[in-house]
Amino acid sequence: MTVVQWRQFTFFERNEVVDNEDSSQSPQWLQDLEITASTNGRGHLFFGDATGAIIILNHALSVVFSFQAHDRRVTHLKHMKYRNQLVSIGEDESGIPIVKVWNLDKPDKAAKTPILQRSSKIQYGHKVFPVTALAVLENMTQVAIGLENGVVVLIRGDISRDRFTKSKIIHEGSEMITGLGFCEDGKSTRLYIVTLARILTCDTSNKDLKQALDDQGGEIGAVILTAQETNQEIVIGRQEAVYFYGLDGRGPCFVIDGEKTSLSWFRNYLVVVTRESRNATAPTSALADYMGGTGNDADTIIHASPSETTPGTVLTLYDLKNKYVAFTGTLSGSGYRGQPIRAVLGEWGELFIVTEDRKMYRLQEKDMDTKLDILFKKNMYTLAINLVMSTQSMTSADATDEDPASVTKATTNSEYDFGTVVEIYKRYGDWLYSKGDYDAAIQQYLHTIGQLEPSYVIRKFLDAQRIHNLTSYLQALHEQNLANADHTTLLLNCYTKLKDVQRLDEFVKTDRELKFDVETAIRVCRQGGYHEHALWLAKKFGEHEWYMRIQLEDLKQYSETVEYLSELEPREAVRSLGRYGYILVTEKPSEMTEVLLKLCSEPLASGAQEQKTAALPEDVIHLYVNRAEWCVRFLERILERRWGVIIGGKGKGPATDTPDKVQLDSSQDVMDKDAESKRIVCNTLLELYLGAGQQSTLTVTDENSANEQAQMESVDETTRLRWRNHAFDLLRSPSATYDLDHALVLCKMHSFGEGILYVYERLALHKDILQQHMDAEDYSSIIATCKTYGDQDPSLWTHALAYFAEKGTGLGGPNPQEDLLEVLDNIDRRNLLPPLQVIQVLARNSAVTIEMVRDYIVRRVEAEKKAIDESQKLIASYREETERMRGQIEELKTSPIVFQVTKCELCRHSLELPTVHFLCKHSYHQRCLGDADQECPRCAPEHRMIQDLVRSQEANAGRHEIFMHKLEASDDRFAIIAEWFSKNAFATARLTD
Repeated sequence: MTVVQWRQFTFFERNEVVDNEDSSQSPQWLQDLEITASTNGRGHLFFGDATGAIIILNHALSVVFSFQAHDRRVTHLKHMKYRNQLVSIGEDESGIPIVKVWNLDKPDKAAKTPILQRSSKIQYGHKVFPVTALAVLENMTQVAIGLENGVVVLIRGDISRDRFTKSKIIHEGSEMITGLGFCEDGKSTRLYIVTLARILTCDTSNKDLKQALDDQGGEIGAVILTAQETNQEIVIGRQEAVYFYGLDGRGPCFVIDGEKTSLSWFRNYLVVVTRESRNATAPTSALADYMGGTGNDADTIIHASPSETTPGTVLTLYDLKNKYVAFTGTLSGSGYRGQPIRAVLGEWGELFIVTEDRKMYRLQEKDMDTKLDILFKKNMYTLAINLVMSTQSMTSADATDEDPASVTKATTNSEYDFGTVVEIYKRYGDWLYSKGDYDAAIQQYLHTIGQLEPSYVIRKFLDAQRIHNLTSYLQALHEQNLANADHTTLLLNCYTKLKDVQRLDEFVKTDRELKFDVETAIRVCRQGGYHEHALWLAKKFGEHEWYMRIQLEDLKQYSETVEYLSELEPREAVRSLGRYGYILVTEKPSEMTEVLLKLCSEPLASGAQEQKTAALPEDVIHLYVNRAEWCVRFLERILERRWGVIIGGKGKGPATDTPDKVQLDSSQDVMDKDAESKRIVCNTLLELYLGAGQQSTLTVTDENSANEQAQMESVDETTRLRWRNHAFDLLRSPSATYDLDHALVLCKMHSFGEGILYVYERLALHKDILQQHMDAEDYSSIIATCKTYGDQDPSLWTHALAYFAEKGTGLGGPNPQEDLLEVLDNIDRRNLLPPLQVIQVLARNSAVTIEMVRDYIVRRVEAEKKAIDESQKLIASYREETERMRGQIEELKTSPIVFQVTKCELCRHSLELPTVHFLCKHSYHQRCLGDADQECPRCAPEHRMIQDLVRSQEANAGRHEIFMHKLEASDDRFAIIAEWFSKNAFATARLTD
C-alpha cells in the first residue's frame, strides 16, 4: 500500500449552474428530473431519470433531445467514444431490463428523437434480476451486463444492429456484480468482473477462461476502468484506500480514507465521492470560507472542531501522479451540509456535479499561470514542473472526448511548451543556489540546457570551490552537442585544475560520437601540459598539423614525427609538410628524403575514379634550404624513380624506356603538369650542381698548416669537378628537360665553359660559340667552329677574319699566318666579301702586310678582270643583235616585201590561190590555216613565249614579296636588284602589243 501525504490546493473554482432564463434558480429541466443514470461524450451530457426518459444537453446546458427511452427507470447509460451512439439500459412495464442502442447522428425528424438501432431484453432463465453493471467494448462487438444475482451476460456480434448477435452467460456466482470493464491488450480481450466479494478476469476471446485476481471485491459505483486506450486496469474504491488491478493482479494503491460512493475520471484527476458520517476530516471550515468567496489557497487543511459532525457527501479531486489534492469540498444545500451527489460528469474541460436537491455545480480548473503562482510562492518547483508536464500529456487525450470548442479551450489553458518548464527549472535552481545547496541547484540547471543561456549558469559557478558543479554542467553541454569552443576550453581547464585524469581520459579518449570541438580540446590539453591527450586527439581526428606542432615544438620528437608522417595518406602528408617540413628535413634529412621520395613518386590517389597524380617535387624543394647536398640526392633519385633520368651513370635513355618509373594518369592536364615539374627539377638540380663547391665548405684558421690548407683546396677542387661533371651529364642527357635559357644563365654565372658551349650549340647560337672561343683565344677551335657551322652561317668566316686581322701575327699560335690565309681562302671561295672590303678589314692592323695576302689579292684581281672581259663581250653581242633588229623593223616599215616561197609551210604543196603571206615570209594555203589566219603558225610559239615573259614581269612589278624573298635568299643582293632592272620589273609604263 502506498502511503501518500496528500498536499492540498484549491485549483478549481466552483459555480452553481443557473437557468438560462432565470438566474435565481437552477435549470428548469433539472427541477422535475430524478436522475438515475448519466454519461457524457461528444460535447453532450446525457441523463436518464426514473420515468425512463433520457435528456441530452449541449454546451449551453440546453436540452437538445428529451425522449422516452424506456417504460420505467433508466439504470445505465454509456456513450461510445468513437461512434456517436448511446447505449441505455432501462426497465419495461414488467420490470424486465432492456438494452437499447441509439444512433445520435440520425435523429428521427418526425419524433425528434434519436433513431433506435437495437433493442434486446436481458433475462436469466425465466426470472428477472436488476442490472447492476454495464461494459461496452468500444468497437461495439461485445457488451457485458452484470445482474444482481451474480450473473454476467455477454452479447457478441454487431451490437449496433438487431442481428448477428449471440448472448451467452460467462459467469455465475452468488455475489452481486458491482462492476465490469473490458481490457484490450492487442491480442485478446479480457473482461474485469467485480463482485462484492472478489475480482476476476474472463478472456472473452478465448473460450471465456477466467482468472481470479483478489478475494476482495467492491461496492457499486466505486468501480471504474483507467482511462488509457489499451491494457486498462480496474480501479476499486474501498473504505481505506483506492486499489488498482491489472491482468496480472493487484497493482498500486493510494490511501484515501472514507466510504466511496462514486469514482470517476476527469482529465488527469481521480474524482472520489465519499460519504462522511463521523468526525470531520475534510476541510469544512475552509470550504465554508470558499463557498463564501474568500478564495483561500492554503495547502494545509483547516480542520473543524473535533466534536462537530458533518454528515453528507464530500467531492475530492486527486492527482495520483503528482500526489496532491486539487479540490475537496461538500456541495451544501440550504437545509443541511453535504448533499448526496447524483451525477459527476466531465465535459468541455469542466466538471459538472448534480446533487440530490436538484442543483448543478460547475468546477472550472484555474489557469496554469494561477496554479504556478501558488506553487512558486511556496517554492514547490518540482510539483510545478510535474504539473506542467502532465497537463501537456493529458490535453491530447481529452481531445477525442470533447467537441472542437472545448478542445480549443482546454488546449489554450495548458499551452505550455518546453520553455515554460525550463523557466521553472531556472527558478528552482536559483532558489536552491540562494539556499546554498549548489549540488541540487546544478541538477536543476542541467534541465535548462538548450533553452537557458549557458553563461548565466557558468558565471554562478566560476568560483574555485564550486568547480566540480561547473564541470558537471559543462559535461552535459557537450553531451547534448550544445558546447562551443569556449565551453570546451573551460571544461578542459576544469579537469586540469582538478587534476582529474580519469575524467579527462573519459572525455577525450572516447570511442563515442564526438561531443566537443577537437581543435579547442587539443589546444587546451597542450597548454595544460597534457601532451599525451593532445596527441591522442590529434592523431585520432586527423589534426595532423597539431600533432606535428606538439611533437616538434614541445616534445622535440623528430623521429616519431617522421614515422607518423610516413603513415599518413599521401594527400594528407603533403598538406602537413607546409609548416614543419623544413624542421624535419633539417633534423632528419635521410628519413625525410625517403618520405618525400615516396610522396613524389607514387600516386596520391588510391580510388579507381580519382586521378593518379603524385606530389610535385617543386612543392617540397624549398624544404631543403641549407641542405643542398640532400636536395641534390633527392632530385637525382626523383629524376631516376619518376622519369627514368640517370645522372652520372650509364644507361641513359628516354624516360619511356625505364621499366620502373611511376605510372601516372594519362590525362592531358596531368601530363602537362608532370612535364613542367620535370623541367623545374632539372633546372634546380643544374643550379645545385654548378653552385656546389663554388666556395669552400671548410674554414681555414691561422692554426692550419700549409699542407692542411693545400689538402682542403684539393678536396674543394675535386668536389667542384665532380659536381660539374654531373652538371654536364645532366645537360647532355637526352631524357632531361630543362630550360635552355635558364641553363645558359646558370652556366655563365658559374663560368662553366663546357656548359656554355653546349647550350650555345643547342640554341644554334653559332656566333656566340665563335665568340666564346675568341674570348678564350682558342684559335684552333675558332677555325673548327667556322668549318663546322660555316655552311649554315657563312658570316662566321667574316667574323673570324676580323678577329685574326685584329690580332695580327702576334697571336702566339703555332701558325697564325696559315689560319689567316685559311680564313681568306674560305671567304674567297664562298665569295663572302668583295676584295676591297677584305683589304679594309686587314688594314686595321699594321701587322698584317700586303705580302701576307698577296696571293689572295692577285687571285681576286684576275678573277674580277676576267669577269669584266666576259661582260664586255656579252654587251657587244647584245648591241649587235639590237642593231640588227632595229634594221629589220625599219625595213619592214619602209620597203616592200617580196614573197618568193612557192610551197605551203604546212602541207608543203605548191601554193595555190587563195594564199596567205605573213611578214615573217612564211606563206600558207588559206584552207590549211583555217580560222587561225591572224598569226603565223610557225612563229606563234616563240611569240607567245616572249609575250608570257613580258606579262610575268609586269605582274611581278606589283608583287613585292617575291622581290623581297629573292633578296633574302641570295648572297649577292645587288645582282638581284640589277636583274630586276634589266627585266624592266620596275617600269611604271606597261608595254602594249
